Amino acid sequence: MIKLIVVGKMNQKYLNEGINYYKKQIPGGLEIIEIKDEKDESGMSVEGERILSKVKPTDVLCVLAIKGKMMDSEAFSSYIEHVQTYHQGDLVFVIGGSYGLSDAVYERANQKISFSNMTFPHQLMRLILVEQIYRAFMIMKNHPYHK
Repeated sequence: MIKLIVVGKMNQKYLNEGINYYKKQIPGGLEIIEIKDEKDESGMSVEGERILSKVKPTDVLCVLAIKGKMMDSEAFSSYIEHVQTYHQGDLVFVIGGSYGLSDAVYERANQKISFSNMTFPHQLMRLILVEQIYRAFMIMKNHPYHK
């Protein structure tokens, strides 16, 4: 199972429609867990505790971070395939809030990945990540979706 833990609520209908479109097509399903966001940077540790309370010791935790490892879609697909083949727990992706992620979440992370040096709205990043997870599975199947 792949899980996505996100800080904050989704309030953009058009983004939600896109997420649901790809989510339905991901083999094995995708669970999205929303964590309440805090008002300011001092709340990052509280958000971090909430995030980590949803992560099991056997889970492989991958956080999205600007300073994370950059990879193309094929490498991302290989990463997902490797985790699903060789690891016991779920693959859990985390998108932090507008102030980032707590040190505790970074320390627990098995992998830190970056989609760009640019900053994206967190709700848009959900759609981008879900589409890339779907694309990863299409790459594994040699499906023509990924050209």
